[in-house]
Amino acid sequence: MDILTIGAIIKKERTACGLSQRALAEASHVSRVTIVNLERGNVGDISATKLSEIAENVCLPMFSTGKAMDFIKVTLANINTSYKRSMSVSDFEMFMLSGKIQLGLEGQVMHLIDETPTSLIAGAVKQLSAKKRINAKLVWKNLAHVAAEIKSPNKFWSAVG
Repeated sequence: MDILTIGAIIKKERTACGLSQRALAEASHVSRVTIVNLERGNVGDISATKLSEIAENVCLPMFSTGKAMDFIKVTLANINTSYKRSMSVSDFEMFMLSGKIQLGLEGQVMHLIDETPTSLIAGAVKQLSAKKRINAKLVWKNLAHVAAEIKSPNKFWSAVG
């Protein structure tokens, strides 16, 4: 596979996930120019590590088993760890769609915003957006708003909002 094809796939999946080039760059620890050049097929040398990180953040792990992952369930398993009350799939979907934190689930939301890998969040956003037939950017907007409300130190969220 050549870099032009890889770039086109990255762009297609980034758009499907609802991520801007800036947000993908921030999550992948590269410059926005790198993402622009990659999507155009003009990126000179890019390491396999960086390419793998970019691909992971648009839900295309380079070293996957080929099985579809239920990102919502995996994300919930990640954020529900160590809490007395568990956030359900419907609680999670309602939060993602509205940006409103349900009483008693503040810990899970903090964990989602500040500690969950971007690749898991992107997969959950993409999955929910497809399921509800809504623009993924609306979900990202809700999450970025919550991140600003709780004063998240994660710089990724300022790149999203």
